[in-house]
Amino acid sequence: MSADAEAVATDVLSQTTQQPREVCMRREVLLADLGVDSLALLEMVETLQDRLAIIVPDEVTARIQTVADWQDAASRLAAAAPASEPTTRT
Repeated sequence: MSADAEAVATDVLSQTTQQPREVCMRREVLLADLGVDSLALLEMVETLQDRLAIIVPDEVTARIQTVADWQDAASRLAAAAPASEPTTRT
């Protein structure tokens, strides 16, 4: 799941910044250098939460500075999320 979560995080970053995916995969790049301000980061977090069915705590969001931080947070939180229970048909 973490590779999938990282790919989703990269897609969200690319869509938000209008930058090519290749640029949004460079882990050392600061989000601010891609034009991500605090409002854009909150929008990204909201999109990530919706797409991965996770909750990103405010303290995690506050520590996100780089692409690596963004991808790692998505991977960690997705891996820790409880698996959804299968639905039964009656």
